[in-house]
Amino acid sequence: MPPTAGLDPAKIDFQKYYFYGTILNVPPILAFYPMRTVRILQQRKSSVPVSSSIFTVIKDVQQKNGFRALFAGVTVFSLGLTTTKILQFATYDYTLQQVKQHDHFGLQVLKNPSVLSSAIGMFSAVVTTFFVVPFDMVSQQITIAKAGAQGNIVPAAAAATAATVATPLVPGPTSLTAKLPTLTPTQPMPISESLKLQYKQEGVRFLFRGYVATLMSTVPFFAAYFPAYETSKVWVKNGIQWVRAQQPSSSAPFPPPELDQLLISSIAGSIASLTGVLISSPSDMVKTRIQTEQRLQLPGSTLSKAPLPPLRWMDVFVEIWRKEGFMKFFAGTKARAILAVPGGALNFVIFDFVRSVSIIKEPPLPNTRSQIPVSTKEALC
Repeated sequence: MPPTAGLDPAKIDFQKYYFYGTILNVPPILAFYPMRTVRILQQRKSSVPVSSSIFTVIKDVQQKNGFRALFAGVTVFSLGLTTTKILQFATYDYTLQQVKQHDHFGLQVLKNPSVLSSAIGMFSAVVTTFFVVPFDMVSQQITIAKAGAQGNIVPAAAAATAATVATPLVPGPTSLTAKLPTLTPTQPMPISESLKLQYKQEGVRFLFRGYVATLMSTVPFFAAYFPAYETSKVWVKNGIQWVRAQQPSSSAPFPPPELDQLLISSIAGSIASLTGVLISSPSDMVKTRIQTEQRLQLPGSTLSKAPLPPLRWMDVFVEIWRKEGFMKFFAGTKARAILAVPGGALNFVIFDFVRSVSIIKEPPLPNTRSQIPVSTKEALC
């Protein structure tokens, strides 16, 4: 649920709200970022098979590229996500204000708080998608370059020519003294150079590659997320009441009443996040394939000046279906669920805390009776 739902804007210090809401979202990103790395490696197009086991992928990355490789791209991703969080909050608040000022635009359905929250939440997510895509795009390229054991960001091998082919051995003394050319292994291209080349080839379009695919992933996620949250919230509330009904004589019922909101929000948020992940997995798979596609054209090649055709969502979808099968659309779903489910719960826990520290405390009302003059008090008596 968007963060300011049900709050009186006049009683909230939004500078504190946005500041703490942004800062406190960073630790969960850092803690669960390796799951994002695993998801990207499992979903990308690779000539080398990638294990479906989360722990196997983590172990493989750690052994071949070091522990830090699991966090490759985290700086760019965190910067983009925390920045767009502020924008998403502001978009939600402004849209909610406009809807109420215009009397819900005459739409009776928007007067339902759940429907209004869902509609504005989806709208704010769609708006902020435009700003988060460049950060997501670059961070995924960095992840593959540094965490992918067999990354494809390398210059193409030189074509074999007469000068590079070893002289065949023939009978006679010359075969003993013939010098073979030294073959040097191809060095991986630095990620900074790769990004520069891709940007030079595709222009600004490179930074927004996968924008439509991101929308195709975002909309199904939130379309499933909000109804699942509202439904599971009722289930959790009924479950808490049932548990308390089993202990009628207890003076300290379990769970304690003061934890009701925390339990309802965190459990319902986790269920909603899991539902959104499952529904949007095929679209997320296509998005990752589009954004991580390596399309380098080396300078001097015959194709380096030819414009690259755009990667179309449907073309990538059909290619995955035909070559890898339907279940490939759910590659990385376990890692994505581990990333999203605790995140869904923490979002509400963080929100509750941020709300508590952002409420503007009103000064206590003065004791008006003590300020009445004595003569007036006597007259009143």
